Amino acid sequence: MVTNKGTSKIKVLIVDDQEVIREAFGMLLDSDETVDLVGVLGDGESAVQMIPVLNPNVVIMDVKMPGLNGIAAAQQIRETHPDIGIILLSAYDDSEYIREFLKDDPSGKSYLLKHTLGTMDELIRTIHDVASGRTVLDPIMVEKLTQQKGISENSPLKDLTRRELEVLSLMAKACTNATIASILYIQPRTVEHHINSIFSKLGISPENGQHARVQAVLAYLKATGQSRQETLVSP
Repeated sequence: MVTNKGTSKIKVLIVDDQEVIREAFGMLLDSDETVDLVGVLGDGESAVQMIPVLNPNVVIMDVKMPGLNGIAAAQQIRETHPDIGIILLSAYDDSEYIREFLKDDPSGKSYLLKHTLGTMDELIRTIHDVASGRTVLDPIMVEKLTQQKGISENSPLKDLTRRELEVLSLMAKACTNATIASILYIQPRTVEHHINSIFSKLGISPENGQHARVQAVLAYLKATGQSRQETLVSP
């Protein structure tokens, strides 16, 4: 990912089918000295076509657009330009959208809800984060992704804290420790601490290395009634 260094600016492309949104965000971003607004487009197909011409570092897109939607456009952009950061701004808190968006490579991606985006500073900060390869999710979406239901009193997961359940659920989604740290806004060292605590509470020896991680994920999948045998486990 491209990191803003020195006096260089992050080149940003805005893609939204609503003119008022394009103009509003365009004016606000254009006034920020760390950002260079290189284009404003109205649909996903135009964005895919104009990427080689405008050469942005970060693309801010709406999810719901006529023709090629934001998620599909993001996938096409990252296939040919894997270093471009993508921020999806959405009015929809559908967890399936975000799973589809993050499934191939969550680095340098952000999913924010329009109605919870508090300030322009928050958006600017997210632009810098995704340009540096970080993953940024709206807190509501983190809650949806890590929500646990149906864990019984005799479940091996019953002694895990809420944060440990969040970490374990993201492990089961093949997230690396660095990605988990980025999603939950905690330090990588804190993630390692939570994972060691998970191993201890589940009676798994951390000395087994990668096998210990697999055991923890399998315990999670069994306890939550999931049967995703294809689940990948990343360090």
